[in-house]
Amino acid sequence: MSAQLSFSGFDLHLQDRQLTGPNGVVALGARAFDILAALATQAGELVTKNQLLDAVWPGLVVEENNLQVHISTLRKLLGTQLIATVPGRGYRFTGEVNRASALPAPCVPSATAPAAPQPLPVAQPPSYSRAARSIAVLPFTNLNDDPEQEYFSDGLAEDIIFKLTRSRWLFVIARNSSFAWRKPTLNPAELCRELGCNYLVTGTVRRSGSTLRVSAELTDGPRNQSLWAQRFDTQLDDLFKLQDQITSSIVSAIEPVYLRQQEQLTAQLGTPNMQHWDYLMRARWHFWRTSRKHIDSAQQLLVKALVVQPEDPPALSLLAFTYMARVWAGWSENPKEEIIEATRLSLRAIRSDDSDAYAHFTLGTALSFTGNLGQAIAEQEHALTLYPQFAAAAGELGRLLAFAGRTDEAAEYILQALDGSPHDPHLSLWVRSRAIACFVDEQYPQALAFAQQATAKRANWFFNYYLLAACYAAVGDMEAAGAAVEQAKPYGPYPLQALRFGHPFVNPKDLERFVGYLKQAGWTDSPATPKTTSP
Repeated sequence: MSAQLSFSGFDLHLQDRQLTGPNGVVALGARAFDILAALATQAGELVTKNQLLDAVWPGLVVEENNLQVHISTLRKLLGTQLIATVPGRGYRFTGEVNRASALPAPCVPSATAPAAPQPLPVAQPPSYSRAARSIAVLPFTNLNDDPEQEYFSDGLAEDIIFKLTRSRWLFVIARNSSFAWRKPTLNPAELCRELGCNYLVTGTVRRSGSTLRVSAELTDGPRNQSLWAQRFDTQLDDLFKLQDQITSSIVSAIEPVYLRQQEQLTAQLGTPNMQHWDYLMRARWHFWRTSRKHIDSAQQLLVKALVVQPEDPPALSLLAFTYMARVWAGWSENPKEEIIEATRLSLRAIRSDDSDAYAHFTLGTALSFTGNLGQAIAEQEHALTLYPQFAAAAGELGRLLAFAGRTDEAAEYILQALDGSPHDPHLSLWVRSRAIACFVDEQYPQALAFAQQATAKRANWFFNYYLLAACYAAVGDMEAAGAAVEQAKPYGPYPLQALRFGHPFVNPKDLERFVGYLKQAGWTDSPATPKTTSP
């Protein structure tokens, strides 16, 4: 029997991660569940805000209002009397708790011995060209006169190495190898040759009183080209929490910049290379151009990549996304079959490597087409457990939560994605999801503002124009709504079936409102007649 806590007519099933009440299963987000479990397992005792933040968002720095949002959600579901606020300190669960079976150790870390989550091993495919995807993190330079401050700069670089190893796309040079070059006298190209890598992460740390300045840079060594650089100026309140914040920001920024560089380099080659990595990077380059011609090219390249390495999770996952893209756009003549194929490819990627966060992210996205939003959300949550800096999974989780009507939680994850990866190609989708969340809450002016931002970021994504049209119609600007529909029309028809797949509203009334405003703007349910090419 699973561990169970009972209180005030509710049963909290810890192992099954489910809350049931008088009316059956209670819909509860993963973060809210973890907070409730942390409080209820220590009923009657003070649980500090820092303990909750460390337990529920391990390794991440989040605003305290995220915690408050979930506490508010729990009080709405359980009643205001069960969770008491201890001003300035934290919360106490005041309900009488009956324990149905022996419980595991409390999930809240103590103040003296914080729990350190251990990563799952990430298998690296041996047939990838390591030189193409390799990166070295050098020890950050301590600019202070005090050599005792070097522990912080070293710890920062070590934490970046640790978190970069969670990426499925990168091969990270071992710490002992890169730290041998504490004060390099070689130029970036020479240093990369010595370390056997293409990319370098370097940085400096300067501390002045209570102020800390950290600079970080990603460099393409052989080309001596700076790809990304950022400076962090902040007050030194909590040294290690600050280190986590800076590390997460650097790691989240590096992966999409690195991948975009790889895509561009392989796309510029005149003759296709038979190596798997080149096929994969070319496919990614085509995929993000989103036209039917480019999606078809991506599919062809991925098939070639899978001939070289048949069970490669990234190639399987991206191929699954090409099928989803066809359904989203309304190009598919048999969308159900293509969704089944996308799901099959996702499951095949997971069978090949269950620790691959990108494969779980892909499966979660595919499941959103089937109406199984609960399982789709669970897959995105699992992807984030495997790779906490995975901004795309956070953004997709926010999108699904918005369509599920859990708009407060949606905003939290979308902001996490936007803050963590400001150069990501998914950026327009995340802003679009904020518009969807506002639309669900009938906050139409705010929805319009986000829809305008999303369209500005990706003006070649036709579905942004349809969202824009619905939002303009919702605020009564019919002229602008009609113009947005006209801007979308050159991309081809957008049948209702494709619209439903791309907008999996849980509440039918939300879909009814959305379609109603689109019709007012001039949209019609045209049958799918895919063109051989599209803009």
